[in-house]
Order: sequence, then structure tokens, then C-alpha cells
Amino acid sequence: MSSQNSVWVALGSNLGDSHRILQKAWYDLGEDKEINLVILSRPYVTEPVGMESENLFLNAVGILKTGYAPEQLLGLLQQVEKGFGRVHKTGQNGYQDRLLDLDILYYEDYILNTENLLLPHPHIAERLFVLAPLVEVDPLHCDPCTGETAEAMHQKLLQRMTDGKEAFQEIKHQTWI
Repeated sequence: MSSQNSVWVALGSNLGDSHRILQKAWYDLGEDKEINLVILSRPYVTEPVGMESENLFLNAVGILKTGYAPEQLLGLLQQVEKGFGRVHKTGQNGYQDRLLDLDILYYEDYILNTENLLLPHPHIAERLFVLAPLVEVDPLHCDPCTGETAEAMHQKLLQRMTDGKEAFQEIKHQTWI
């Protein structure tokens, strides 16, 4: 295996058996010879954000180590999503229900802006469904753009939500079945 880079990945699902889908997707990633799974947060049940849906989401964040370059890893994540029936539609406004969504949050401390990949993920600081599980697995992780820890971003978002400056997102902790 080539040199190992730490990567923080967000997992989400709001269709089908989301518990099973997130677990299987995570373990499928670990079957690849260039990936070592480090830790996966517990799942969080959340309201949809940025879309209308009656389906709640199940979200988690995992850390893995890989020898893949960022865009190679993105391709693998998209293959895993496709294996679960995900179809990426270009040009569509807004988000849609999905069986599986895998996003690279951070790849080491890389700052990258290509046609296919933006690192770190641009919406981390405004998504409680990402920050809560990120804080669970790595509260002291520093965002390379802001220098803020995951815990600091989480607390700032909670404060904005408490002050009524952000729409409140309900998060309920779940345990893996």
C-alpha cells in the first residue's frame, strides 16, 4: 500500500434501510486494498436540509486512510454510491432523496478547487448533521481554511441556531442495529 492520507467522509441516506446502507457502504470502502477504515461515528437521524422531503436522513462521519489521490477517492466513492443505485443528475436544482450520499469533507489539510472536487467541503460549518458526527470522531480536527476545530465550528453553529439566525435541525442519536 502506498503512503496513507487521512480522509474525513460524510455518509448519508434517506431512502431504504439507511442503517444497513450506511454500514454496508462503509465496509465496502474498507474492502478496497488502498483504504484502511479508522472510525465511524454513530448514526444521526436528521431532518432534510436544503430540500423538501418527508424522509428523514441518517447521517454519519467516518475517518479512513488511503493511498488514493483526492479525485481517485472521489471516483471510488461515486462507484460505491452507484452500486447502491445513486444516479448523479447534473444541472438539477436542489437536492433530492437518495439511497446513499458519500462526500469527502477533508483530505488531510488539502485545499483544492477543481471542476469535480472542492476541499474542504464548502458547507461543513453550516451543517449540524455533519458537525455533530464529526465532533464525535475528531473534535480537535482543524479546518485548513479557517483554523477552527470541529468542536468550535459545532459550538458556533449551535449558538447561531439558539439565537434564531439559522433554521433549527432536529438531530436524534441512533445506534447501529
